[in-house]
Amino acid sequence: MTMLKTYISILRGTALAATLLLAGSALAQTTATGVINGVLVNKSGISLQFDSDPAGVTLGAAGTNAATVNFGNISAFGPLAGGVTRPSVTAANFTVRTIFDVQVVQGGLNSTTYTLTANLAAAAPTGLSYRVDAITLTTVAQTVQTNAAYNTDIAHNLDLVVLTAAPGAGGPAVATPLTTTINFTATAN
Repeated sequence: MTMLKTYISILRGTALAATLLLAGSALAQTTATGVINGVLVNKSGISLQFDSDPAGVTLGAAGTNAATVNFGNISAFGPLAGGVTRPSVTAANFTVRTIFDVQVVQGGLNSTTYTLTANLAAAAPTGLSYRVDAITLTTVAQTVQTNAAYNTDIAHNLDLVVLTAAPGAGGPAVATPLTTTINFTATAN
């Protein structure tokens, strides 16, 4: 009788194993498929970047839309940093200049040119004024260039006009780093 019980247990175990094997085999052969539909919305637009001009100061973060320019130490007389020139010195003021490039790239627009405007983010420090291509900047946007071509570096002059009056008499602070932000906007024509 014990032998018969063992034999029946073995048969049950074998049957159970065969059932599990068949079930596993059936599960392994089952497949599922799926699809993801992606939608691309192509938007037209323009981007603006500042590039270093070979004749000007090497810009910090050149090739981006948030570049910096460092005039270094400036004075009416004496040496200037590389890429900085002094086109004008009078009894009332002196001007230092560097050249920088603006490149505007467009995609998907029915436009062949753009207009470039610039303005100061805040009023210029006492005794200083900023010019882009001889246009004195204020906090109100002013047109710097119309009908500018896309996809090419266009050189612009950045002038810093410094009054020679003493500090407190209308002149700028001396031996103090001064920072000004100039906002540029390119608008497709």
